Amino acid sequence: MDATFCISAWNTLVQQLVLTFTEPTTRTWQQIALGWVLHRGPATVTGLFRTLGKLVDRHWTVYHKFFYRAAWSLDTLSTYLMANVIGPLILDSGQIDTVTGRPVADRHIDDTTAGRYGRHVAHAGWFKDASATGPATKGTVIHWAHNWIVGAITLRLPHWKRIRWVLPAVFTLYRKKADCDRTHPFATRQVLAARMVCQVATALSGMHIRVAADGQYATRDMVMGLPEGVSLGSRIRRDAALYDSPPKRRRPGQRGRPPTRGKRLPTPPQIAARRKKGWKTMTVRRQGKQVRRRGLGITCLWYHVCRMVPIRMVIVRDPTGRQKDDFFFCTDATVPDTQIVQRYYDRWGVEECILEAKQQMGFESTRGWCSKTVNRQAPLALTLVTLVKAWYSQCAVEEPSLLPEPTPWNPHKTQPSFLDMLAALRRVLWQHRISSNSRFTPRVREILETVSYVLSAAA
Repeated sequence: MDATFCISAWNTLVQQLVLTFTEPTTRTWQQIALGWVLHRGPATVTGLFRTLGKLVDRHWTVYHKFFYRAAWSLDTLSTYLMANVIGPLILDSGQIDTVTGRPVADRHIDDTTAGRYGRHVAHAGWFKDASATGPATKGTVIHWAHNWIVGAITLRLPHWKRIRWVLPAVFTLYRKKADCDRTHPFATRQVLAARMVCQVATALSGMHIRVAADGQYATRDMVMGLPEGVSLGSRIRRDAALYDSPPKRRRPGQRGRPPTRGKRLPTPPQIAARRKKGWKTMTVRRQGKQVRRRGLGITCLWYHVCRMVPIRMVIVRDPTGRQKDDFFFCTDATVPDTQIVQRYYDRWGVEECILEAKQQMGFESTRGWCSKTVNRQAPLALTLVTLVKAWYSQCAVEEPSLLPEPTPWNPHKTQPSFLDMLAALRRVLWQHRISSNSRFTPRVREILETVSYVLSAAA
């Protein structure tokens, strides 16, 4: 394995974000990124400091001040992350919009809670954790936490055709009304999500942005806040008030302003039950598997949300009858029905990515409590998820030794998980720190290999 190439690739990715920071904090950022990746356990500054060991060259308080005092902006960090790290990957994916001829950037949105402890933690509140509901928890879980809105870019790369790369890019902390003031006025999740889309459109100018989000973001605030040329795909309410397009011609003798909508249509479930013609078979990829569905597409108006802009609603039915009908829509009525369904199914990758950040990168185990630290520390875990994936997508093509090895319980494994990617990076970094000197005896080398394997937490 060419360790020099792998180390250089990682340092280059970290270096892509240094313009976010001032000159004194650039070195601190590089060391924090290294310590965060190597550290196993809660993402505390003390833990990162101890993991770095003799690599640290400044007082331990400098690493704490990096989060609550240093002059850098999370928005600027996201901008450089999208422009310098994610942007080249979008170009490598080779996906081009057939209408505009521009590279396609699929932007998916979801929100999650990060559990915290302590009444004095800034911006924490009681939030529902939708991922922890079920029989095991005896109902809905409401816990003291932060509520983060996460926007990720989803793409597929030529050398990794079976992997859907989900790269967190923008992050916003939602605050309740009681936690807002004049300097930070209250904004709903939908308004915050629309602002995040505008930030992505600015950072990835020249690319065709396609947004997919859960049904709670299918609101007027979200749709009307989208930049020009950006479409939204989401679930549509089952009781949505749908209308035909307004008549193009006025009736003889009709007076007054032209109508803004046509006749009222049945609700989506009623349309699904009554329509017998127009259904088409489509093949889509859902959670890593190809499935066949029956789809019925209808162009109509959802006046309450999209006003006079036509939408394309797609009713999706499982031919086997095991799952209930789904109802999706897109604010661009020219998008094919299969693409609308696929865009929504691909949104599931954001939830998987958030789980990876919580389990492997300490997104939920940060310990900061003041406002600046809260707004900076947890998003840094998501930023490092993107850097790890970007590094692996580049290096594993050149270094096959980074690919996951078959195991006795999974002898046919070929596709790496995020834990495999993180373990490969840790192994490279630890081997770089623990020099395999040729003067070591075979027994010492065997011990060093074992230590390196344990430190890397190989999957």
